[in-house]
Amino acid sequence: MTQSYPEHIARLMEVRYDRLPLKKDGEALDWRSDAPTSCGVYAFWWRRGARQFFHSIRNRTLHFTGPGGVPHDLPVTMSLLLTAPNGYLPLYVGKTAGSIARRVGQHLMLGTERTVKRADAYLVSARRTTTNQVRDRLDRLFPEEPDTRPMALENLMLSYVELTEFYDRFFLENLAVGTLRPLFNVDSER
Repeated sequence: MTQSYPEHIARLMEVRYDRLPLKKDGEALDWRSDAPTSCGVYAFWWRRGARQFFHSIRNRTLHFTGPGGVPHDLPVTMSLLLTAPNGYLPLYVGKTAGSIARRVGQHLMLGTERTVKRADAYLVSARRTTTNQVRDRLDRLFPEEPDTRPMALENLMLSYVELTEFYDRFFLENLAVGTLRPLFNVDSER
């Protein structure tokens, strides 16, 4: 690694896409020649800041199941929503050994109106896939939206750092999650 992890965190906070590239049909991303096809660490950001995000969500409790099936409720409060030094609200930080562009598409699942049924947003319920954390959390926090795609595309931004070494991706993701404390990374699996 030629740069230190704090330098990579600073690069991860540089928003690369203030609007996600979208095809005219609105159901797929259109990266054109600008696609981040390499592996690395990426972050989703909320464009309008923590206060606007907090006041716009309609379900203020996320529900999880911990070890042994023990339920855990996470009330979403302003104190959980930390604005990063770049002025934006980090929602999720992830890593991929494949194409960042492909992984972003898996998170967003733009071919479907919702990934969580509206009634299930208030319950412990399984995610539709293991790779759609961003869309899953948006669907749970905005249960009244019949189609969360327009809201997601209007408000999400993306940043990333390309990293080829798996151990660098591992440590940068963990450092970024611990530093930025993005709400959508929270789980209770262990």
